Amino acid sequence: MKVLYNFGTDGIREKYPFINDLIAYLLGKSFYKTIGKVDRVVIGYDSRFNSYSIALALASSLVSEGIKVELSSTYISTPALAFITKHKKCFGFQITASHNPFFYNGIKIIFRGLKIEETIERKIENYLNNLLDNLHQDFSNYLELFKNQANSHNNLKISDFISLYSTKLLTYIKSYLDNLKGYNIVLDLSNGALSSFASNIYKKLGASLQVINNKPNGFNINQECGTTNINLFKQKFLSISKNYKNAIGFTFDGDGDRTLCIYKKDKQTYILEGDVILLIIAKFLKNVLKHNIRTVALTHMSSLGIEKAFEKEDIKVIRTQVGDKYITQSILEGKAQLGAEQSGHIVIPPFLYTGDGILSSLFLLASIKHIDPLETINNIEKYEQKLINIPVSDKKEFMNKNHEIFTRISKQYPDIRLYVRPSGTEDVIRILIESKENQKIKEIEQIINKEVIKNV
Repeated sequence: MKVLYNFGTDGIREKYPFINDLIAYLLGKSFYKTIGKVDRVVIGYDSRFNSYSIALALASSLVSEGIKVELSSTYISTPALAFITKHKKCFGFQITASHNPFFYNGIKIIFRGLKIEETIERKIENYLNNLLDNLHQDFSNYLELFKNQANSHNNLKISDFISLYSTKLLTYIKSYLDNLKGYNIVLDLSNGALSSFASNIYKKLGASLQVINNKPNGFNINQECGTTNINLFKQKFLSISKNYKNAIGFTFDGDGDRTLCIYKKDKQTYILEGDVILLIIAKFLKNVLKHNIRTVALTHMSSLGIEKAFEKEDIKVIRTQVGDKYITQSILEGKAQLGAEQSGHIVIPPFLYTGDGILSSLFLLASIKHIDPLETINNIEKYEQKLINIPVSDKKEFMNKNHEIFTRISKQYPDIRLYVRPSGTEDVIRILIESKENQKIKEIEQIINKEVIKNV
């Protein structure tokens, strides 16, 4: 069997038209073959041009198997959909490609607030790719798959998930944050899934609010906005907040599970990445609220400086693979109480055990009433980082061919940190070089440019 589709770092993700209504339909069949008959499934989708049609195709597939489906009445963030699966104790599908451009799309599967286990992902993959094999061999199978059961439409319901999520989130966060009066907040909603409802949450808490990139047209999601374009957001933030002495800005990705922050105080402005945001929140929970925060989970992308900063607070750091599901896994296994990725996924249980950009931003706003972000940032030991992205056609072959080169570099430079990994969502190899000395980073970059075999 040829594997055409697989679950990467976070769900199945491909460029359009390789992710389409047919794949969604077959994925629904594969889910049913793997999991069997379940009482209910919920489906959400982001603001991409084809997300709704993919959601409908998936819904029709599940309904044809006799499964009751609740479909979001509008686009919704991944964290909000994850909360719905936790609240309703069911499986959920989110149609999204997260931070990727509009011409990508994908499908994430969630169960009771958590990403599904990899063993289940592999079983669903096998069924999906077998179905595709069969379709290729016999076109009549393709036609047979679209014969729905009689009266199956009775199992489909359109639900207002956003109201439920927003109400529960506001009730929960008020234990930590009474209101946002006096805050000047700028939100960049990345023309994504948060565009329809996020600003209402901050307004209900009394914030003074400016909102940009909240007009999705199906094609502008993450386009020159959102967490992957933090420097563009900084420029707009500085322009919007020029008359404010103090201000804070949050930018999100397309499906709303990441956030990064820009903090301005007395004309000083700093970008706060996900792991720095977690450091401030952890200090608040541990030192102010006296929560038992002993260990946090960070990925290999976080700097040694941030690791040492946690240790100064008597908080241990454990490292995981890149991907918020590995952060979550560490928390569920009892190895950590909180976790974050540098890129903006921040996991703060128990409301959710997955990243939620809005929840993270509200926790940060609660924290900075007691913890000075600038003091925290200035006490982080500075390390230089360089991230190199190499496009490849075969990630496994690249890793095999270049293993010895990377091993030799690590031995030659024992005081630097070299981390090489295949992207879970793109045909790219990511190489992180970290050192206190920028010259050593340049030397290693030159070796990589000269010696690494790239044409694979």
